[in-house]
Amino acid sequence: MTKQELVMELDKLNLDSSKVDKLEEYMLATLKVNESFNLTAIKEENKFRELMILDSAYPLKYFDFTNKKVIDIGTGAGYPGMVLATLSKGEFTLLDSTKKKIDFISNYATEHGYFNVKTVIDRAENYAKKHREEFDFAVARAVSELPILIELIIPLLKVGGCFIALKGSKGLEELNKSKKVLSNLGAEVELIDEYELPESKEKRINIVIKKIKKTNLKYPRPYNEIIK
Repeated sequence: MTKQELVMELDKLNLDSSKVDKLEEYMLATLKVNESFNLTAIKEENKFRELMILDSAYPLKYFDFTNKKVIDIGTGAGYPGMVLATLSKGEFTLLDSTKKKIDFISNYATEHGYFNVKTVIDRAENYAKKHREEFDFAVARAVSELPILIELIIPLLKVGGCFIALKGSKGLEELNKSKKVLSNLGAEVELIDEYELPESKEKRINIVIKKIKKTNLKYPRPYNEIIK
């Protein structure tokens, strides 16, 4: 996908394609640092535009994040969090347990004036203990299976808040395993969006989960209990 093709795809989603230069700048910074330590397995620019940037932008197809608090769990190199922070006016918290990744994002955000971005080095289950029901939205892309993510993320959301899970072809399979945890956490499926990326034709399934009532204080449990 060329830069111009990325502009066209963002326009199709009614997103601010004038920010493509900023997205390109972050992409190049990511790929540069990736030469020193692993941030992403995708190293070719044309693939990166589609599989990392465009793919990360899809939550803005469903919601306006303006003046909303959004957390990106397991942000990795900042995808989708930094893409969403570039394209919208939300207040973003990017969380990951790997210090090198968060240091990269934090330094870039500071140097390039991303005043709407806060970074946190922590595990989600620990962070949730002090930040329950603080966020309007949560996103997670290429992290854990959905039943695990639901328990980690739903406690962080306000009642009425939504979790957008950016999933690949196994998204529905993971959702089928999530019925019990959805009930236990007081959440329900709001939207399922299945589509193909325009160039690679890779299948994507984005699942929007809404929090409908307060979460029992026993959640999230320690991670080793969750995965059991």
